Amino acid sequence: MPTAVESSNNATLERRLSNLTVQSMENFCTVKGIAGISDLKKKELIEAVIQRANPEDIEEFLSAHEADYLMESFRKAVKWGKSDLLVHISGDSTMQEFRAEFNGLDVGLRRVFYIDFRNIDDSRKIRTACECDDSQGRGLFCPHQMAVLLRALAEKKFKLKSWKGPMTSELRNSILALFPDA
Repeated sequence: MPTAVESSNNATLERRLSNLTVQSMENFCTVKGIAGISDLKKKELIEAVIQRANPEDIEEFLSAHEADYLMESFRKAVKWGKSDLLVHISGDSTMQEFRAEFNGLDVGLRRVFYIDFRNIDDSRKIRTACECDDSQGRGLFCPHQMAVLLRALAEKKFKLKSWKGPMTSELRNSILALFPDA
């Protein structure tokens, strides 16, 4: 019987794998020589990857995909974060509770997403949330959150050294290239 830690790790791994497309997981299996995966439904494919693949290979694969997603979010956020019409930071935002709105177009419809950055009990642990599907449904640090983070850094309402959320060294360097004083 798996321990509570093993069950939690598997649940986290399943969630992270579920963010990938079936094609991406099939490509991983092909490259790693994992047979018997054709025609599996996504849930079955996730289970097969967890059971048959080397955990280090899975982590490397997921980390690469997550880093790609962060960089794609960054590219979108650089465009969006410059606009007062798209990103509005609440005037009463503090380092304890930071609130913003992202007003964008989604398939021709105006969409407003509310983004919060909060220090819960420990100022080194910032929790963030957005109302979009990527954030709510998939648990990802979405482009809306990234746009708000960039805007906050640009307005010097937030310091990059205070950020403990998702970040790769490539992303950190890209942000510092835009905002050297961040």
